[in-house]
Amino acid sequence: QNLIEAYAVDDNEQAEIIDELQEKLGSAKLELEAARSQLAAPAIEGVPVDDKIGPSNNKSNRNLLMIGFILFLGTIGVAVGLSISFSKRSDTDEISVAVDAADAEAVAPVLPPVLEALQERKVLRCGIYDRRGFSFPNDETNEREGFEVDLCKAVAAAALGSNFSYELVPTTGANRFEKHANGEFDVLISGTTHTFDRDVHESSSGMGFSFSSPYLYGGMTYNGVPEFVKCADELSAVGVCAGILICSILGTTWYDTTKELFPSSNIVLTKDQGESIQNLIDGKCNVIQGEQYEAPEVVVRGFGYEGPYGQGKTSFTKDPLAMVTRDGDPEFA
Repeated sequence: QNLIEAYAVDDNEQAEIIDELQEKLGSAKLELEAARSQLAAPAIEGVPVDDKIGPSNNKSNRNLLMIGFILFLGTIGVAVGLSISFSKRSDTDEISVAVDAADAEAVAPVLPPVLEALQERKVLRCGIYDRRGFSFPNDETNEREGFEVDLCKAVAAAALGSNFSYELVPTTGANRFEKHANGEFDVLISGTTHTFDRDVHESSSGMGFSFSSPYLYGGMTYNGVPEFVKCADELSAVGVCAGILICSILGTTWYDTTKELFPSSNIVLTKDQGESIQNLIDGKCNVIQGEQYEAPEVVVRGFGYEGPYGQGKTSFTKDPLAMVTRDGDPEFA
């Protein structure tokens, strides 16, 4: 009861309660010593023994000793608990405030609906990253072209009409959701796998997103040096396969899958597919990941890779790829 009352009083009253507990602790100790002395007193031969002193009274004294000992330990526990609690309370409050402040800073900014912003800006901003055939600079014009660039144009025309304008905003698999949450672009065009976690609470941004109907289904395969591709297909990283090094793009479902299948020592993190292929060229990894349509030999050779190359026969994921918009904007979504 005293412990409960202590949490409901101010600092001055806390000191009084602790003093009271210390007095009770001293009294309990004295009672314990008296009971122990009476129990241990030797019997004197030839002296009549009082009826109150005998086996039954010894039993009573033992009970008193046990009760006193328990009270003694309990009082010590309460006193120690109170002192620790009072000394830590202010520190805990400071930590709580710091955590709350950090959480407040992590909250994404409140942004206006995209269609409303477009009325002033007149330009749709599309998040996009390099993928040959989907969004990649033309060797002759240096202008980006591909399926996902055409998707951006289509969304811009739907939102702005025939006099539409669009801007392609570079991003990567690792930072796309954080950039999207901060409003750096209006729609993430580059193929992004629709998962439950990303729909409800994507980890890097701390918020959920809305996904369009999938426009493509893909599956991740392991590709690269044939002998190690075979190891990857067989999920082996021992024996002759101990040297396997898989370039995996951080922030993708490919990485989420790979880290469950292989030890971290066999995984080389990259920010995008271009870096993965360059690592393959430089010998920093011997296997890369990719959708079956995204990492064919002709694409990898186009980056300058000249070594042996093969594609895996096993697809380890089934990815519904979709466009992504921010939650809370159903009209634009």
